[in-house]
Amino acid sequence: MSKRATTASALLGAATIAFLLTACDPGGAQNPNPVGKVPGSEEKSQSAQCDIASSATVDAIDKAVGKHDTTEFANIQKGDGGWYLGATIVPADSNDPNDDDITVWATTKDPKSDDFDGPLYAVNQAAKNSVSDQSASASPAPSSFSADSKLAKQVESCVADASDR
Repeated sequence: MSKRATTASALLGAATIAFLLTACDPGGAQNPNPVGKVPGSEEKSQSAQCDIASSATVDAIDKAVGKHDTTEFANIQKGDGGWYLGATIVPADSNDPNDDDITVWATTKDPKSDDFDGPLYAVNQAAKNSVSDQSASASPAPSSFSADSKLAKQVESCVADASDR
C-alpha cells in the first residue's frame, strides 16, 4: 500500500470512529445522567378524579346544545345539592370555525343512570351560550350550583385532562 493510501485509510478510519462516538454523545440535547429521574418519575399534576356520565346524560346535553354542536362524554362530580357535569362541546361540522368549549352543567338526578331524564341546568357561561339559540335549552341553574364552586372547577379540570389525552 502506498503512503498516500495508508494515510487516506487511517483518516477514513479515524473519521468513522469519531462519527460513531459522537452519535453516543447527546450534545446537551438530553441529559445522559438524570440523577434519579427515570421514565415515569416526573411530577404529575393532581387532577380531580371524576366519574363518567351515562350515555343518556350525554344525549341530554347533545339535545340541549342542538344539532350544530356535539359531545361524546361527560365527567361528573357529586355535590350536596346534586351533580356537576362537565362536557366538551365541539362543532358537529369539522369546517366550523368555532372553538371547542368546556361546559359545566348541573342536575339533581343521578347522571350515571342509564335512564337519565333530567333536569339539566346550564351552569357556566359556555354552557349558557351553547343553549342560548336553541328552542330546547336547558334551564338556568338553581343558586345552589355555581360556576365558581370547587366541584365545578374540578369537573372542568377532569374534562380538560380527558380532552388532552
